[in-house]
Amino acid sequence: MGGRMWEALGGLRSDRLRWPLSLAAGIVLWALSLPPYGLGVLAVLAFVPPLYTLPEEPLGRVAAWGWVGGTLWELATLWWLIPTLVRYGGIAEPVAVALILAMCCVMGLYMAGFLWTMALIVQRRGEHFLFAAPCVFVLWEWLRGHLFTGFPWWGPGYALSLYPPLLQVTRIGGILSLSFLALLAAAALTLYLRDRRNPINALLAPASVLLFGCALLWGWWFSGRPVSGEAKVPVGYLQPDVPQSEKWDPAFSGQIEQRLLDLASSFRHYGLKLMVWPESCTPFEWDGDEAYRAKVQEVAKATQAPILVGSLLKTNTGYQNGAVLVMPDGAEGGRFAKTHLVPFGEYVPLRALLFFARPVVDIVTDLEPGDSLKPIESPAGKLGVTICYEGIFPELVRSQVRMGAEILVNITNDAWYRGTPGPAQHFLIERVRAVETDRFLIRSANMGVSGVVNPRGRLETTTSPGGPAAFWGLINARNTVTPWTVVGNIWLLLPLGVIVWFVRPVRRSPSKRPL
Repeated sequence: MGGRMWEALGGLRSDRLRWPLSLAAGIVLWALSLPPYGLGVLAVLAFVPPLYTLPEEPLGRVAAWGWVGGTLWELATLWWLIPTLVRYGGIAEPVAVALILAMCCVMGLYMAGFLWTMALIVQRRGEHFLFAAPCVFVLWEWLRGHLFTGFPWWGPGYALSLYPPLLQVTRIGGILSLSFLALLAAAALTLYLRDRRNPINALLAPASVLLFGCALLWGWWFSGRPVSGEAKVPVGYLQPDVPQSEKWDPAFSGQIEQRLLDLASSFRHYGLKLMVWPESCTPFEWDGDEAYRAKVQEVAKATQAPILVGSLLKTNTGYQNGAVLVMPDGAEGGRFAKTHLVPFGEYVPLRALLFFARPVVDIVTDLEPGDSLKPIESPAGKLGVTICYEGIFPELVRSQVRMGAEILVNITNDAWYRGTPGPAQHFLIERVRAVETDRFLIRSANMGVSGVVNPRGRLETTTSPGGPAAFWGLINARNTVTPWTVVGNIWLLLPLGVIVWFVRPVRRSPSKRPL
C-alpha cells in the first residue's frame, strides 16, 4: 500500500493537473478533520499534498489556484452558515450560497498568501526550505485573526486541540503554537516523501517527530495532574433551548420569560455563588422593562444567587449586546457590553452598498460595541465575560485575565446553527481559552453546549442537548498565570525574522575573470 501511495504522489509531480488535484486532496482531508467527524490528525495530512507539489509550480499558478483552493477550504469549514441565512435571513438559497462564497473568497486569500510565500521561498532557496511552512503559516493565520476585524475561526491548531495532551501546549504559546506543530509535522512528512534519501530530509523528519512526541508526552503528563486548588464554589447555568424562530417573536415573550424563571427557580437551596443565563435570553431590553427586572430580582432573592443575565442594554444613542449581574438583594453588581461585534449579525459594514443582500441588511440592527474588558466582581470571583463570537479571539480573553479575571464566562445563543457543526466547533474553540489562561470556564448557551470546563479543557459538567435544562458544577477562582498569559504572541517575532531572512533575494558572488 505504501508503494502505491508513493507512486501516486510521484505521478502528481509530473501531471499537469497536479496542483489543483493536490489542493482538492487537501480540502477533502481538511473537511474530514472537522467536527462532527473530528479526525484531527487529518488536518496535518491535509497540507501534505499541496506542499508536495508546490516546488514545481510557478508563482502565479500557485497564487491563482491557491486562492481557489483556499476559498473551497473555507467553504468546507463554514458551509453551515448558508442554511442560517436561508432560515432566518429570508434569503433565497442561491443568494445565500453566493454571499457565503463571497466571504470565503476573501478568507481564501490567506491560504493563497501562505502558499505563494512558500513558493517564493522555495524558488529562491530550494525545496529543502519547505521546512519554513510552520513559520509562514502561523503569520498568515495571525493576520487572518486581525485584518478586517479578524475572523480566527477554525485552524489546524484547533484540530489538534481535539487531543487533550496536545491541547495543553496552548498554555505555552496559545492556539497558534498548535498550528505551528501541525505545519511542522506536515512539512517534515512532505520532505521525507519527496526525497527520503536526502540526509537533510532524513534528519528533519525524525527531529519533527521528536518535537511532536515531546509535546505529546508533556501534555499527557500535565493533563493528568490535578488542578491546583479545590473546586468548591458552586455555580449554575441555564440552557433554555428557545428556537431561533421564536426568540424575538413577541407572541412567545411570556413563554420564554417563564421558562427562564422556572429553570432558575430550580436552584433554590443550592447555595450557588453565581448563576449564568445565555446571551440575549429574552426579547426584553433590560433597562426599559421594569417588570422583567423585578422578576429576575425576585428569583435572585429566592435562590440567594447572583444572576448574570444576557440582555440588550440601552445607551444614549442605541443598544448594546450585554450582560448584567443581579445580586440577591436586587442591586446591580456590574455589567459588560460586547466589545467585538459580529459583522452582518450585529452591524452591517458598507450597508448602503449591499443592496443585493437587502433581506439580511434590513433585519440587522446596528448595535454599539462596548469599550471595556474590565472583569465583573462577583461572590464567585472576578468574571471575564465574553458574549458569543468574542470568545474566538484569544488575545481578547488574555487581556481580561491580565486585568484580573479569575473565572471565564461565555454566554451565547447558537440557536442560529441548530442541526449543523457550528455549535460544536464554537464550543471547542471556547474551551481552548480555558487552557490558554488556566481558568475555569462557565458556558451558558441557549442551544449548543452548556457546561463547566476545567483549566485542562475537560468538560466537567454539561446539560443534555435538546430540550430546556439547568445544571450546576464546582469551580474555583484562579489567579495563576501561564506563559501565554504573560507573553502572548510575542514569539511570532521569531518566525517573522526567519521569513524575512528567507525571502530576501540571494546575492551571488560575481565570477572572477581571468587576467
